[in-house]
Amino acid sequence: MEIDVREQPTRTVAVVRREVRMDELAAFYDTAYGEVARAVGEAGARIAGPALGWYHGMPAETVDVAAGFPVEGVEVGPLEGRVEVVEIAGGRSLVALFVGPYDDLGAAWQEVEARRAQDGTDGRGDFWEEYVTDPSPDGDPSRNETLLVLPLA
Repeated sequence: MEIDVREQPTRTVAVVRREVRMDELAAFYDTAYGEVARAVGEAGARIAGPALGWYHGMPAETVDVAAGFPVEGVEVGPLEGRVEVVEIAGGRSLVALFVGPYDDLGAAWQEVEARRAQDGTDGRGDFWEEYVTDPSPDGDPSRNETLLVLPLA
């Protein structure tokens, strides 16, 4: 997996953010993505990129995570229900494209973190995953593509 330093743009995203137990993360994603897609459609906006999971702090038994999509055509602020539109600040980041099953994302993030430590840089405290391929029940998990982004301080 190649890890590069890239400048990331600021992104406008519609998300549901919650503190979630790690064993409930998949169910949270499934529910949140549906909520966000409905709210964005009802607001007359459009989804403008792949699904993402935006993490705040390091996961432990629980994780502070926001799940949703980049959007266009809607202002920052609350939408329907638990959905809100926010900005993810851009800036210098470590970026890697991981190809493989979601169960292996932890090891991929360890590689990104090792690179950060090797470079002597600090993370800003958040990081995200962009799920480039849309997984399907009949698909091959080893072909999932996930963009890993670790913003630097």
